[in-house]
Amino acid sequence: MRVLTYNLLEGGRDKVMGDRTDPIIAILRQANADVAALIECNGFDKDGRLKVFEDALGMKGFLTTAATGFHVCLMVSKSLEVASHMREPGHFFHAAASLSIELPGKVTKGTTSVPRRLTVVAAHLDPFTPEARLAEARILARHANPLDRAVLMGDFNCLPPDDPVDSSVQQLPRRILARHVTVPIQGTAIDTRMHDVLLWAGFEDVYRKLNPKKPGWTLLTTRFAAELRSRMRVDFVYATEKLASKATRAEVIETDDSRRASDHYPIVAEFEI
Repeated sequence: MRVLTYNLLEGGRDKVMGDRTDPIIAILRQANADVAALIECNGFDKDGRLKVFEDALGMKGFLTTAATGFHVCLMVSKSLEVASHMREPGHFFHAAASLSIELPGKVTKGTTSVPRRLTVVAAHLDPFTPEARLAEARILARHANPLDRAVLMGDFNCLPPDDPVDSSVQQLPRRILARHVTVPIQGTAIDTRMHDVLLWAGFEDVYRKLNPKKPGWTLLTTRFAAELRSRMRVDFVYATEKLASKATRAEVIETDDSRRASDHYPIVAEFEI
């Protein structure tokens, strides 16, 4: 099973960069994911925009709208059977959604045989405050049952707890850095509590598990003006212990297309299930 998460930057179209649909679709086709969590799907709820991606990728899209307009869409291979799709409960600044996919075979619970299922969660967390991200993470932690197969992925807008902080982050303007620090008046310690909660609850960081030494930055494309460029890992694929133990690959997709298609790089992971 191959999964991917990718922040498209305003749905792949904006006034500054124009229409980036073609390179985005090329990236997604080459990645050939079974399930893709697309973040910032602005405009996917109108003018047939979602159908453009469905037709180009041969996938079924499950769109969850956000009041901010920064929607979340889970794209699923037509070879997979989706048992359910729902908006995550509680308040999210943007949006979060989950779906349940039926896998081949059955498992026995007690004296009953039930379908094998994979839960996939896509989330775009609050971009402004650590406190709001922490509240959102507490909601998502409900999926961290170690006995279940669950993957949580998306743009968490938060640096991870154990990665070295690149010097480019500390050089950000304070008005931007204020979104990431604990108590600004005391310095620039990065607030990672939302990760701490998810890891404590039972999720594992799949990219870091398989790539202990690579930086894995996902926010480093040439989209930003020089003042705002920084090397950050803010896009993640998290998995429960049962699923993370089956992870075989995790990598950031850095190509000519991905350098110009968005301000984020996609991240892909594979599992033997």
